[in-house]
Amino acid sequence: MLVVLLACALWMQQLCAAFDDAICFGALTLDLPVRYLHIQLRNDGVNLTQSRGKLDISMSSHCRLRWEQIDNFDGSYVLRIRLWSSCESLTIMIRSPIGVLLCESPIVNNSPLYAEYCDCPEMDAEEWMRNAQCAHYQQLNDDLEQWQTIDVEQMLSVVMQTWASPHQRFSAALCHYQILYRQCFGEHSGFRIFVDEIFTSIMRKMRLPNTEFIFNLGDWPLERKRPNGVAIVSWCGSNDTMDIVVPTYELMKSVIDSMHTVSLDIHTAKGKVHWPWHKKKDTAVFKGRDSSKLRLEIAMLAQKRPDLIEAGITRYFFFNESLYTPQVKQMPFSDFFKHRYVLSIDGTVAAYRLPLLLAGDSVVFKSNSPFYEHFYSMLEPGVHYIPFELSSIIEKIELARKQDFNQTLRAMRQFVVDHLQPVHLYCYYVLFIQVSTNFLHTTTFFLTLKCTTLT
Repeated sequence: MLVVLLACALWMQQLCAAFDDAICFGALTLDLPVRYLHIQLRNDGVNLTQSRGKLDISMSSHCRLRWEQIDNFDGSYVLRIRLWSSCESLTIMIRSPIGVLLCESPIVNNSPLYAEYCDCPEMDAEEWMRNAQCAHYQQLNDDLEQWQTIDVEQMLSVVMQTWASPHQRFSAALCHYQILYRQCFGEHSGFRIFVDEIFTSIMRKMRLPNTEFIFNLGDWPLERKRPNGVAIVSWCGSNDTMDIVVPTYELMKSVIDSMHTVSLDIHTAKGKVHWPWHKKKDTAVFKGRDSSKLRLEIAMLAQKRPDLIEAGITRYFFFNESLYTPQVKQMPFSDFFKHRYVLSIDGTVAAYRLPLLLAGDSVVFKSNSPFYEHFYSMLEPGVHYIPFELSSIIEKIELARKQDFNQTLRAMRQFVVDHLQPVHLYCYYVLFIQVSTNFLHTTTFFLTLKCTTLT
């Protein structure tokens, strides 16, 4: 009995180990689908690296809302709030497990807070970006600087001839957007609902300039690098194309529907159960569709080296299953982090799961590839991830087993906090609209006559 009491006392002492303050930052007052606050516990100016249990959080408000507390298991937390109705005021109290006030509590907001589906654009895009403290993105600048001006009429003419003809309708799908109006080309244009959702969400929050652009609804970038190529907006780019790349629909949907119809996002990727490094399997893991030959080869390699790799194909579509490894069951995303190493292997284009893998606490191995998303140019190989090819994967996993990856894991987490938060994704789209509009040389007949204002 005495041993049990001593063990409990030691556990409580560790749980409530001293911390004298917290760094708190995020987007509580900015109108986003989900507002959030990062809370990093500190002691004597040093970040804590272990969970201290649940924080004591309470809210005072007459609003209809849902809130949750996410423990990152590393001394940091995320408070998230989704409003179901607009709010005149909100007061938040945040205390440590032993009652110490954190984040300069009480956090009092007496300005109106608007729910996601409130059509309440009270400011223009410039003011919204100032309030959000949006950065400038070199990838976006590089993409747009391929043109001195964008001639919309000429762009539409090329698009109609190249991708909107009857014999091309199965190979591509694009939409001509004028913010409140769009015309789509191609047989399979159902993905327009994702683009519509992104821009209507933005327009509920701010007034946008009159503008127009062509948006590629497929995963593949379309416009090959060539003189007089047209400006097409895509979710993915490649080394031999010149598309303007913006955050993927998967990332944006995970933000817009977070705490509603989507459960997996940049804040929840780790899952609710923590797997400390010493309890993780000392293997690399991959599970996914057969959308590239490398995925198939890694799955076959895993059968030869199960001591190093756990990999399998969850669904066959492009290749004949009988020639490769048997289909395996899908894995819950958080189960990837039961392994020390996770493999990000491109499919037909860039692997859209990479942001969520970076948000975990396992080391990311990323396949070398010509495809990229909007944030790849800010990633550093060897710092944020380990690059690999089929010929080097065994050697790199064996080498990884002898290394300390604490610095890599810290760099991954910092990258996600600095570049992949919901506010950063909205900033990227808004900045695209603002900057690309300045490149427009002509506007089409419809926009000139009927879209003088966007309200």
